[in-house]
Amino acid sequence: MPSAKDWRTPVDETGDDALQYRDIAMGYLSRNSRYQADYVRALRRVKRREITADDATSALVRRWGMSFHAAPSSAFDPKLAIARPDLAPDNIVLARAPPDLASAQPFDVAALGSVRAKMALEGRLHVILADADGDAHIWVLDSPDRPLAAMLPFGANLAIGLAAVERLRRRLRGLSAGAPPLRPPPSRRRHLLTLLRVLDGHQIGASRRELAATLIDAAVRAFSAAEWVESRERKRISRWLTEAIELRDGGYTRLLCGD
Repeated sequence: MPSAKDWRTPVDETGDDALQYRDIAMGYLSRNSRYQADYVRALRRVKRREITADDATSALVRRWGMSFHAAPSSAFDPKLAIARPDLAPDNIVLARAPPDLASAQPFDVAALGSVRAKMALEGRLHVILADADGDAHIWVLDSPDRPLAAMLPFGANLAIGLAAVERLRRRLRGLSAGAPPLRPPPSRRRHLLTLLRVLDGHQIGASRRELAATLIDAAVRAFSAAEWVESRERKRISRWLTEAIELRDGGYTRLLCGD
């Protein structure tokens, strides 16, 4: 997997305004050792031409809910992280329109501007539209040459789906798509990125006191053993570590909904 930055280095949030929840979720999954092994095996099979990159990616996405694209030439590209549409409500899902829906049009990829990637996953076209404010992901469940309509399942995440489709509508009209619906607010983004630093430090053997001293308050290094045991900093770093491990080991799927 891509080498992590030194966990002691403060996060440079310059340019991070476009981070979406799916990007951060992929950060947690990419630190899961079982996913790492699964992904590396998939890459090896693709290199040996036993399977295509798209088929390898399909299997990973089916198992983990999301994955990097398993193409050796672009392995670990964070912009090529794909999430299952049933888990990520900001995916735009296009299906064959009813025959009496006269306003429905075919899906013209060429009219969408900058396309980051096109792939065939589970026999379905998946398109990633590049956008400085946050990429858009589209699943096409039928031939793009047929008239299509957006699928918007009723439920708690309907507003997210509507906002994602509105971004696509604006893009088709030649307008700025605007901010994506699942971009975390600054305080939430900082917390989630801090928890990634907690994971990185923990995984290379940093003690909880060292984690707390680096991420919370350097003064804890001077605490006596008794002061450290009773300190708020020890309790906070323990909570953070528990939360980070849970996100790495499956909780990342909740982030795909903005939770």
